[in-house]
Amino acid sequence: MDPITHTLAGATMARAGLDRRTPLAAATLMLGANAPDVDILMMFVGEYAAIAFRRGWTHGPLAWPLLVIALTGLMLAWDRLVRRRRSPDAPPADPADLILLSTIGVLSHPALDWLNTYGIRLLMPLSPEWFYGDAVFIIDPYVWLVLGGALLLPRRTVRRVQLAGSTVVAYVLVLIGASLLGERMARGVAEAGGLEVLDVMYQPRPADPFSGDLVVVTDEAYHRGRLRWLTSERVQLDREAIPRGDWRAPAVISALEDPDVRDYLVWSRYPYVRLEATGEGTAVFFGDARFAEGMSAGGLQGVRVRRP
Repeated sequence: MDPITHTLAGATMARAGLDRRTPLAAATLMLGANAPDVDILMMFVGEYAAIAFRRGWTHGPLAWPLLVIALTGLMLAWDRLVRRRRSPDAPPADPADLILLSTIGVLSHPALDWLNTYGIRLLMPLSPEWFYGDAVFIIDPYVWLVLGGALLLPRRTVRRVQLAGSTVVAYVLVLIGASLLGERMARGVAEAGGLEVLDVMYQPRPADPFSGDLVVVTDEAYHRGRLRWLTSERVQLDREAIPRGDWRAPAVISALEDPDVRDYLVWSRYPYVRLEATGEGTAVFFGDARFAEGMSAGGLQGVRVRRP
């Protein structure tokens, strides 16, 4: 999920009662909720290098205790060197509670990241396998509205914040159920149309939980479509599919040696390749069916390399 959602999750857990455990509890939870995204620093190495590294090592089980230790140490240092120097009579932060809160904050991050279609490698570095919840769009304004509203209202109470948190949990559970049902419905329609389905992806559209995007996977192509929950004909698949392409073509094999291509394919869930004739030779485009051509997705949309 986006940093705002992670931060709101940490703040909600704090205001729901965990901030009573020790000084610096709220800051610890909010920082912990964002800590695995330290891998964003890979953007300074390169856009596609960052794509290949993101949601991997720093989101996996070996990194969790390291992040907890680092965050706890940071908070204890801040408590000693800054907070209690400013207020010598202030009670010290409790190390055991800071470890507990750091753990809760850090673990909330992969739990939320799993919810969307971008994916997360929960077992890195033990396994490079990606996991996808396919339930919540990466930015959900309704989560912002409920959690942010409960936190910002002047008459904020613990009970009101707890209610907001429970409401978001219920909302997410409904979206998970909708995703499972939507994938099942899309598979049924595709198979009824004669397709041999290997996989189905469902993702809610931005700010619209009543419709979603679909990708139906077959041996030869990706069939994109839409599911609209409030219409009679809920599942609609596009007539034109996205061919997977010829991965054995010499130009493609050559392009696979490009570092940006290798990095992009680490992240890609539904990769396809397309050869494009140009005046200077052949361009090889690698894309991911999650991001249809024409959608603005930056480096996630694909990578193009030229071959003579």
